[in-house]
Amino acid sequence: MDILITTTEHVEGKRIVRYLGIVTGEASAEVNLVSDKPVAGFADSYHKVIPGVRDSALRGAMQGAEQSGGNAIVGTKIDYIIHGSGRGMVLVSVTGTAVVLEDI
Repeated sequence: MDILITTTEHVEGKRIVRYLGIVTGEASAEVNLVSDKPVAGFADSYHKVIPGVRDSALRGAMQGAEQSGGNAIVGTKIDYIIHGSGRGMVLVSVTGTAVVLEDI
């Protein structure tokens, strides 16, 4: 999957020739917050889980863009929701606009 993802609306050296609509990707994971080191364990637990959850959400958005015929996602926004005690939850949502880019 070769989809460019950017938070900007424009890509230098490219032009948008077609807007295909909004694409999203969501992913979540449970986090065990119980630790021998409460403060460090809390932060460490989330830091270990978040990158994988974020990557899964990005892959979901990229699949949506690819399925709609796009080669890029512009205006991308990544949101994180973290909550819970004992067993926490991480939710990552990726939203952007799938487009077709061509060289200028």
